[in-house]
Amino acid sequence: MQSMVEVADLLSTLQRSIHEVLRPSEELFEIDLLLENLRVYAKRVKGIPLSDEDYRLQPYKDFSGLVVTPRDRIYNSLLRRLKVILRFNITSYEKVTRDLLRGLVSDEVDRLTGREIRLMTLLYQRPTTPQREIAKEMKVSLPTIRKDIKSLEEKIDLRFANLIDWGRFKLRHYGLIFNTKGVDVSRHLANVLNKEMATYLSTVNFDTSLQRGFAAFRIPDQGKPVQLFLEQVEFLSEHFFEWHQLHQITKYHQSICFDYFDYDTSTWMIEGDISTLGLLNFVRENWAILPKPRGLSNTIARPFDKLDFYLTSFLVGDANASMKKIMERLKTVDIEAPRTTISTRKNRLYKERTMEPFFTFSTPQLPFFMTFAIRCEPHIAEQLTVAVAQMPQGFASITKIGCILHVYAPSRSLGTILNAISMTLEEDGVDEVWQMQEFKNMGAYGPAQLASKWNGSYWTWSEDEFAIPSLGLEY
Repeated sequence: MQSMVEVADLLSTLQRSIHEVLRPSEELFEIDLLLENLRVYAKRVKGIPLSDEDYRLQPYKDFSGLVVTPRDRIYNSLLRRLKVILRFNITSYEKVTRDLLRGLVSDEVDRLTGREIRLMTLLYQRPTTPQREIAKEMKVSLPTIRKDIKSLEEKIDLRFANLIDWGRFKLRHYGLIFNTKGVDVSRHLANVLNKEMATYLSTVNFDTSLQRGFAAFRIPDQGKPVQLFLEQVEFLSEHFFEWHQLHQITKYHQSICFDYFDYDTSTWMIEGDISTLGLLNFVRENWAILPKPRGLSNTIARPFDKLDFYLTSFLVGDANASMKKIMERLKTVDIEAPRTTISTRKNRLYKERTMEPFFTFSTPQLPFFMTFAIRCEPHIAEQLTVAVAQMPQGFASITKIGCILHVYAPSRSLGTILNAISMTLEEDGVDEVWQMQEFKNMGAYGPAQLASKWNGSYWTWSEDEFAIPSLGLEY
């Protein structure tokens, strides 16, 4: 019965998220109808009696929750897909209906072809290489490459983004991990972060039980904003946290590994020695041959204007945005510049390594997205980033007190990874290990809203406008 409650909760959460984004329309009506059919289908799989209202439910196109044969495999596939949709805050009609219907029609895995894996490997290894050159190396046409990328976007939600050197824009990047005082407190905290602190909030994720979470912030690297932010963290700790840890991020890593990908089943494995040796010993014994993750460090600030900042803000989540799309978005913030100027600025940002392109993907074959925060010595943090690079997909941040790791994991390897991480506690130089196995996103914001607070004439972020609220809570 517990799993049915979980499905009902996920469906309700998804419905609320979609209603916040879509206006009343035929598409919204169809999504509601699909979700109602899913509720009925889930009831039938779990043997829960249907109500009279359930029996009167109209089908969604060719799918009826009253007719499709109840199967645990399809049910579990839908459960995984719902978690992925919620995790990445997907609310568009096309993606939601496509992903859910794919799980209903078949529980077969969307297999990746050898050519698609080869393409993803080249895109990862040489992210700035033009697609025309990649096509030449793979001995296929450019239209074939574009077709394969489109196929990967549909199969595994392939997305192109950028790592950003926030230090270059005179910003500090913080990661805050915490355990809360209870579920109700967590919901209140989510509202506070989203409504009162959204200007500098990057993302906030809570685990599925709402007992712990992770939030990231971009704070102007100036005395007053930093002081106010640190005071706010202490305020939040007093009212919401049982425990918390604040990390100032200094370096970013991103990695994708196909070394342990099973082509026959289109699934990922984890190297067996990781389980027996633990992450650190595995890395130390194989350091010379292990692939290292790509990284980007926070550097010192350099001169920039609002065009630089807005351009970076727009490309952080859409590295392949067309020039037409970029120019349209710049117009929404009253910036009009010639195409050549924008192209020159964009190329300069890449050349200076203000931005580092990468791609990411999501698939039901990697249903777990785990977060680990480890307080440790710097050399151990560097070794752990290499360990993450042996996982199917991961992100690692080096911080001033250790590291924060984000790992995508297959179900069959969950125990292996958790055991390998826990073994790091036995190492000298490791003080603390914190983990969050599953999460749902409860707020995500691009950096563009900060741009209005930049005063290029005085080379400073406005401290008067950037007043972090006192919140005034009585909790």
